[in-house]
Order: sequence, then C-alpha cells, then structure tokens
Amino acid sequence: MSNFIKCSQTIVFIILINSFPTFSGCSGETPPEVVSTGSPRLSDLLRAAPEAAFSLAIEARRFKFPQDHGPHPGFRNEWWYFTGNLDDPQGRRFGYELTIFRFAVEPPATSAIEQRSAWRSNEVFIGHFAITDVDQKRFHVAERYSRAALGLAGATRAPTRIWVEDWSMTHQRAEDVGGPGAVREGWRLEAQQDDIAISLSLTPEKSPVLNGIDGLSQKSPEVGNASFYYSIPRLHTEGTLSIAGDVVAVSGLSWLDREWGSSGLAADQQGWDWFALQLADGSDLMFYQLRGRDGTADRWSAGTWIPLHGEPMHLAGHDVRIEVRDVWDSPLGGRYPMAWTLIVPKLDLALRVDPALRAQELATAVRYWEGAVDVSGRRNGKPVRGRGYVELTGYAGFQP
Repeated sequence: MSNFIKCSQTIVFIILINSFPTFSGCSGETPPEVVSTGSPRLSDLLRAAPEAAFSLAIEARRFKFPQDHGPHPGFRNEWWYFTGNLDDPQGRRFGYELTIFRFAVEPPATSAIEQRSAWRSNEVFIGHFAITDVDQKRFHVAERYSRAALGLAGATRAPTRIWVEDWSMTHQRAEDVGGPGAVREGWRLEAQQDDIAISLSLTPEKSPVLNGIDGLSQKSPEVGNASFYYSIPRLHTEGTLSIAGDVVAVSGLSWLDREWGSSGLAADQQGWDWFALQLADGSDLMFYQLRGRDGTADRWSAGTWIPLHGEPMHLAGHDVRIEVRDVWDSPLGGRYPMAWTLIVPKLDLALRVDPALRAQELATAVRYWEGAVDVSGRRNGKPVRGRGYVELTGYAGFQP
C-alpha cells in the first residue's frame, strides 16, 4: 500500500541534479539537510494530478508471472516492498524492511525525445532499509537515492532485478533455486549500509495474491485513482543479518507487496494504516484503512483474507473494524496509533496487534512509521497467534 513515494517536485529536482550522500542511523537521529526538503505530511506530497501521457490503472488486467515482478515503465510510480520477522538460533528477534521505489519524472514518450547525456534519466529510485533489533530495543534506518543512469540504479524484467547502488532484489528462476527439475522460485535480497546488513534468500510458500478486485485497487471514486496491486504473503526466509559487525544466521517469514500506478491520494484523504499479518495457523490478513482529513476511516479502505487452503477473500472497508488501544508521540512530532484490535465479523476473527518496539519511525524524506508487530486473538472461537508488519502514514506533524 506504500505509495507515499510520490514525493514533491522539489525532492525530484534535487535528486536529478545532485549526487546524494547516503544516510543511516538509529531512529531519532536528524537526517541530512537534503532529506528535510520533504514534507512530514504525506498528504502534502500526493496532490499533483498525473500527466495524461502516463498509463493509468483503470480496469482489471491479466497478471503474468514472473513478468509482473519486473518494472512497468509506462506508469508514474511503483514499488517492491519486502518486510519480515526473523529469529536467530538463540531466539533473538529482528524485523526488517527493504523497499525500492521507482518513479518517472516525465512520461516515457516525452523523456525519449532527447537523451544526449549519459547522466540524463527519466527515472529516480529511492531505497529504504531498516532493521528492528527487538531484544536491544534499537531501530536502525538507511535511505538511498539515485537516478537511473550509468547503472547506478534501475529495474529489469528478464531477469527481474531491482537495485539502488549495491542494494538489490533479484528474482530467481526455478532452476536457479533448486537445480535441474526444481519447481520453486525465489528472491535474493542484499543490502548493507554502515553498521547494518542483510543477505537473505526468500522462497514463496503461497502464490501471488491479487488485491482489490482482480488486482485493481481503487483508492477513491476518481477514474484512474487506483493501482495494480498484488502480494506474496508468505516467503520462507533464511540468511544472515548484521548489526555493528555482529553477523547472525536468521530465519523466518517475509511478505512482498507490489503496486504500480500513476495517481495519488484524493484531496480529502490524509493517509493510511496498513496491516500485513501472518497467523500461526497458516492464514494471512492484509488490510489498509485509508483516512480522511478528519481522521475518520475512508469508505475506499480494503483488504484481503488469505486462508491456508482455498481462495483469497476480498474485504471491503465496512468488513473490518479497527479499534485503537494506545498512541505513541514521536520525538520528531506527530502522534501515531500504537496498539490495535482488528475485528472481522464475517470471518469470526478478532485480533490484537501490538508493536514489537514502539520507536520504529523512519525519519526519511517522508516520515512514516513501519514496524514489526505481534498478533494474538481468536478465530472461530479458537486462539490464534502470529506476527506481521504495520505501516502508518500521514501522522507526522499531525495530531488526530
């Protein structure tokens, strides 16, 4: 659901004409001055109407895999969004996020008119990398920017690879994962910045799930104010994670979210709360609650219930009730909801969702909260537990 990357034209302009230093550190540190050119309010960055020459998500399409894991350059923006909960052999817990966003400055037809410089590029890539060290109560964040020129950043379809400098996401074909005759595919994630690093192999346990109506996720009544949206809700994950030179073997579950489109929030929308929850019984729940400027739930909120067996179920906004049980005041300004109860009557499902660590705010170009969570509750009268990730946007500098 993370289309917060549609940054202001000021940020885009600076990215195109300057070389950026990278930034990494713990939550609460002040990012470099260049980051401060962004707005702390998501709604301030999503109001520009897309140019007509960009493709729009208007009607359902036929998804093709693995092709759709790759880029869709006719659209203004898209992202590859991995989150996960991992443990080392001693039970030390970590959360991680690795996200790469692509967005075009001009429509492809316009940008192709003149390309005299090897440094000239129509696309900008931004990467976010974060690790939550739950036991040590530390949150580490890194951010990178690059134009898509001279191989500095980019996205390819065959084979699918997305990168910003040496941060990369690579889709592996079946024969690359398990040798001759293998039927499973996978992903390889690599990222390193100062004192944090990951090197992970991900193998899907479920097929891609189309969100919205047949993969078309409508965000408001306006035609084209939508995205194409799918998830791979369970990827078995193994590899290594490093903090300050301490390299540990880790394993667990990851979640991939993929969206592309050319639109933004409607004028009366403030932000969203996004939940990706993996339950121990093998079922999964994704739900995003869009919010109006008055803080109330928007009727275009939606989600997907993904059972262990059987077909996924689309959830409309009225199918899910979210009760906020606590709040957290960011030291950088803004108040975030910080504990929730999700109730889905049609599934006989009630879940408590609690942060593994409260201070999981990314002080990046656009400030938002993205963190590992614990899940407990009941489904069909039986107890259920799980883990997941939550993203909260539009709260920085805002008091609901």
